[in-house]
Amino acid sequence: MKSDLDRLMAERNLDAIVVEGPDGLESANPDYNYFVGGRHIPGLIIKKRGQPAMLLHGPWEQNEAEQTGLTLVSLNRWNLREILEEFPDRLEARVEHRRRIFTDLGVRGRVGVYGTVKAGPFFAVMSRLAQQIEGLELVAELDRDVISMARLTKDADEIERMRMVGQKTCAVVQAAVDFIRAGQIDGDGVRGAGGVQLTIGDVRRVMMREIAAQGLESPAGMIIAQGRDAGLPHARGDDDMPLRLGQAIVIDIFPREAGGGYYHDMTRTFAIGYAPPELQQAYNDVLGAFTMVTAAFEAGTPTKTYQDMVCTYFEERGHDTIRRTYPIEEGYIHSLGHGLGLEIHEDLSFSSLVDRGDTIEPGAVFTVEPGLYYPSRGFGVRIEDTYYCTSDGRFESLTPFPKELVIPVGQ
Repeated sequence: MKSDLDRLMAERNLDAIVVEGPDGLESANPDYNYFVGGRHIPGLIIKKRGQPAMLLHGPWEQNEAEQTGLTLVSLNRWNLREILEEFPDRLEARVEHRRRIFTDLGVRGRVGVYGTVKAGPFFAVMSRLAQQIEGLELVAELDRDVISMARLTKDADEIERMRMVGQKTCAVVQAAVDFIRAGQIDGDGVRGAGGVQLTIGDVRRVMMREIAAQGLESPAGMIIAQGRDAGLPHARGDDDMPLRLGQAIVIDIFPREAGGGYYHDMTRTFAIGYAPPELQQAYNDVLGAFTMVTAAFEAGTPTKTYQDMVCTYFEERGHDTIRRTYPIEEGYIHSLGHGLGLEIHEDLSFSSLVDRGDTIEPGAVFTVEPGLYYPSRGFGVRIEDTYYCTSDGRFESLTPFPKELVIPVGQ
C-alpha cells in the first residue's frame, strides 16, 4: 500500500523516489499510474522519505491533477524557454531542467528511479545529472523494488475497484456461455441463428462486445482455445475453428478498467454438450486441487507451500509436475498463481523453479490457477480465480462464477 512507502524507503536507505511520467499513455506506465489513478496527467512524481508525494504537472492538466490528492507543483515554476535559450544543446537543456527541479525541491542523497521510459534518453539525462549534483546517488532496483512491494498489498479503495472488475469479468464469461447455450447441436458442431456454424471467433466477438459494454478493455491475448490448443497454456485459439461437442474449451480472460486501471484474471474450462471420461477425470483432478489449496490458505504462509501442495496432489493422481520434471510439456507445467493489480503479473510468485521466500500477506491479491495439459491427448484444463487476503487474514474469491464443465446446448 502507499502507506508502506516510507517504511520501504527506509529499509532500502532511500532518501527520495522519482517516478517518471508517461512517454505516451499512463496505462503503459503502471508505477506512475499507481500515483495518478489512471488520469491523463503528463508529469513527474517525486516523493521524499517522510513527506507526501509531489506531482509535477503542466497547467493544462490542473483539474485532473487536483483530483489525485497529491501535493501539486507546477512545471511552469521552471522556465523551459529560458533554459533552452541558455543551453542550445537539447541534452544539456534537459539535464539542466532536471537539475533545477531536484535542487529547488531538495532531492538529494540516495534517489530511487522508477517508471516506464525510453532507456537511451533516460540514461543519457540521468547519468549526466548525477555528475552535476554533488551527493546525488541514483539507485536502480533490479527486483522487488520499493513501488512493486508497495503495490503488492491493496487498500480498501483498490480492492473495491478490483471486486467490481471481477464482477464485470464474470458477466463477460456468462455472455459467452449464454451464446453457446443458445445454439443448436448439428452433428458434432453447434449452429447459431440462421443455421450458421459457430466458431471460436464468434465466441471471441461476443466477449469483446461485452467487455466494451461493461466499460472494460482487453489487452491482446485473450485465450479461447479448443481441443489440442487447450493443452497449450498460452495458445490464443484459432478463430476459424468450429465449436465441437465434447472438446475442452479453455477461456482465459484478463480485462482491466478502461484507461489502464486494475486487472481481473479468470479462467474456466468448458465442454459443449458432454465431457468424455478422460476430460471429466482431468477436470475433477484440477477442481480437486483448486478446492484443496484454497481451503488451506493461511496469511503469512510461504507461497511455495501451496505450489508444493498442488504438485503432490497431482503426482499422487498420476500426473507429472514441474516440481518433478523440468523442462516439462505435459501434466502440471506451470506455477499456481501470480500477483495481480495494475499489471497482469505483479511481484508475487508461486514458482517451483525459484523460491524467493514470497509469503501471502493481508492485502495481497493473486491468482489461483491449477491446470493439467495434455496436447498429445487433445485437451487441457485450467480453473482460475482471483483471490484477496483480507486485513484479518481471511481469503475471498473476487471471481463469483460457477465451476461447471459442461455447457448444455439447445435446451
